[in-house]
Amino acid sequence: MPKTKYHTASIFFHWLVFFLVIAAFAVIELKGQFPKGSEPRELCKTVHGVIGQLIFIAMALRLIVRFTYGVPKPTNPKPLFVSLATAMHWMLYALLLISPIFGILYFQYGGKEIHFFGLVWPQLVTPNPEMKKVVEGIHEFLGNSLYFLIGIHALAGLWQHYVLKDATLRRMLNKIVI
Repeated sequence: MPKTKYHTASIFFHWLVFFLVIAAFAVIELKGQFPKGSEPRELCKTVHGVIGQLIFIAMALRLIVRFTYGVPKPTNPKPLFVSLATAMHWMLYALLLISPIFGILYFQYGGKEIHFFGLVWPQLVTPNPEMKKVVEGIHEFLGNSLYFLIGIHALAGLWQHYVLKDATLRRMLNKIVI
């Protein structure tokens, strides 16, 4: 029998990552309100880094759940839409896993310790200001790409719900009625 809904854990991790990404974007935008080198600015960077690590963990767990329980068949059987949706999901998964890695590299190339709930990451790279700049540019590009892809993803879900009137969005909301 084909699956018609996402597993509860898939739904949980989808929305957890959604809220974590919003928090990461909000904190990094807030950072710009403070002068360079100030305590509040450094705190924003630290909080952004912790949220990034949480996103990485949540995405890894989400992929485990996806491979364990699978996903429902697409509601729109047109091959073009299925291909676009599949590509979109895998690009989002990749960016949400790769972006935190570049965030960690950014801190480490800057010679800063990375803390995660009382633990300290081992230094994986030698501090290097030039590499820090390169990695920072890549991390920012990935973050900007996420803004774009998340926007397309959300619009596609709304388009399927309100224009095509299919069950795609309801499957990710499970018991919430919209």
